[in-house]
Amino acid sequence: MKNFKFQSYIGASLFVATFATSCKSDFDKVTPGAPPVSTNVDYKVPKVLYIIADGARGTSVRDAESINIKSLIGNSIYTWTGLADTTKTDATNWADMVTGVKKEKHGVISEDFVGNKLTLYPSIFTRIKATNPKLRIASFASSEVFKTKLTGGTDISESFAGNDDATKTRMVEFLKTDTAALVLGQFTGVQTAGKASGFDNSFAPYKAAINAFDAKVGELVAAVKARPTYAKENWLVIITSNRGGKFTLPANLDDKTVFSNTNANVFTVIYNPSFKPTFVGKPFLGNSFAGSAVRYKGDPERTAGITAADKSGNFNFGSNTNFSVSVKVKKGYTKNRSRGDYFYQWPSILGKRANSGWGEGNPGWDFSLFYNGWRFFASGGPNWGGGTEIGGLDFSGDTWHDLTVVIEKKADGFKYVRVYTDGVLGTTNRNGGSSATPSATEVRLDGQPNFDNNAPVRVGYSPGEIDGDFGNINISLAELKIWKVALPDAVVKQYACDPTMDSSHPYYDFLVGYWHLNEGSGSSMKDLGPFEANMTLQGTYAWESFTDLLCSPTVTALGNLVPKNSDLPAQIISWFNIPRQESWALDGKVWISN
Repeated sequence: MKNFKFQSYIGASLFVATFATSCKSDFDKVTPGAPPVSTNVDYKVPKVLYIIADGARGTSVRDAESINIKSLIGNSIYTWTGLADTTKTDATNWADMVTGVKKEKHGVISEDFVGNKLTLYPSIFTRIKATNPKLRIASFASSEVFKTKLTGGTDISESFAGNDDATKTRMVEFLKTDTAALVLGQFTGVQTAGKASGFDNSFAPYKAAINAFDAKVGELVAAVKARPTYAKENWLVIITSNRGGKFTLPANLDDKTVFSNTNANVFTVIYNPSFKPTFVGKPFLGNSFAGSAVRYKGDPERTAGITAADKSGNFNFGSNTNFSVSVKVKKGYTKNRSRGDYFYQWPSILGKRANSGWGEGNPGWDFSLFYNGWRFFASGGPNWGGGTEIGGLDFSGDTWHDLTVVIEKKADGFKYVRVYTDGVLGTTNRNGGSSATPSATEVRLDGQPNFDNNAPVRVGYSPGEIDGDFGNINISLAELKIWKVALPDAVVKQYACDPTMDSSHPYYDFLVGYWHLNEGSGSSMKDLGPFEANMTLQGTYAWESFTDLLCSPTVTALGNLVPKNSDLPAQIISWFNIPRQESWALDGKVWISN
């Protein structure tokens, strides 16, 4: 069973990696191809109809009648569980959909577009015109803001004061005879209905708005097919939503991953008569994990579990002994969510140290939350100054993840650190790595590090380096293990996503501490290791039962497995046989029919 889970997890990882490295081949496959050399074959002119429905939740579109949209899926790449940006901002998602890059690049993070970088990352309309000025582009938007801010580079750009019917009527007339290669339509009616009633088909006005949009899609597609030149044209029709909307899912439908974020749930249909039906459903979301855990919080609760002082020495390993530490963690919302729901700055969640953060004379180690990921922080020993940090990969919130650190002294006399997130090795701030492109390597520690101290092993709150509300923890912890050995890479990967551990684990006999942290009540948490270093809870705390997922992929990883908003510009550019320039730094990938 353990091997099976390991193989399925790594398979998903390899799938992501394969897409990342095969972008060019996918790009070539989806394009309609260059004009044939033979004069006996007519080359069909590529055209694109790009239709955006604001606020249309993917699963609601699926469950509504949507007869016109569904009539296309027999020749489409399609999904009802695509992903928008999670910021709940229309402008951010619109920008994703017309630039092909995410907010980290285009800088549109608010509805007023303040601080945007659209001059550096302009719309694909501008990219297309710079490459082929002869291609005619038209945009018809219900929203004046969309027209004003995001349609630079178009030949025609019109808006209709929130009137979807007027937008549709103008587009139908335009499509009858105009030569435009790319025609975009943006509609607001579904979102307007959702804001007034609720973003779910259980609200009659919202469902009616989806079906009204679907009727408009039917008229627009019919207008394309009725064109006198249609037989000589090769139309790609993209129908999608910029984002979903707020709705509380029933408990049995909430998997606590990004797929249960109703604001980010979109649908995408990419249609061409030559496509075979290609349905993109939810990918593997993680293993099942159930139990009970304490919710550890920062100020004023200061929730922590602490071992007794006389047990401290059992977890000191000196300068020569290898050791490994592993824990399961589930992040809750940070106290200040202005930078994201799970964005933290620096708070320790686990360690053996008097205080977390930088500073000489404070030996020990910590697992700390860092932005959307984490870091291993350590200090102590000659020539170490204030310490060192090694960044771990990002991981999603409100589901469980495994964080593991291995410290190993090698034959060259140096200590090396390997940092794993859900069994995946990666460092983000060493050896040329970054959060976007982690460097999968171990890190050598200079000098002669020695982390020994008199501090207890601790879970939860620690005083020290905390950035205000961004450092106020709100987490659950489980399955803390400390081994007096350096776990091999393959063993970490194989067992990281197992909910618990038993004697079948090849390094079970090397445990010096093992806390399930799942008692469910009381103030004591038992250590199953040889030193029986039980933890005592301090501060304000509460036990919570949970049934969740373990090792869920990150939003970024999941975005490679289902269509996302920033993919669509890349899809359009490829359809026009326009070479993808590296300088454009597009974030999207091209989806191909099976």
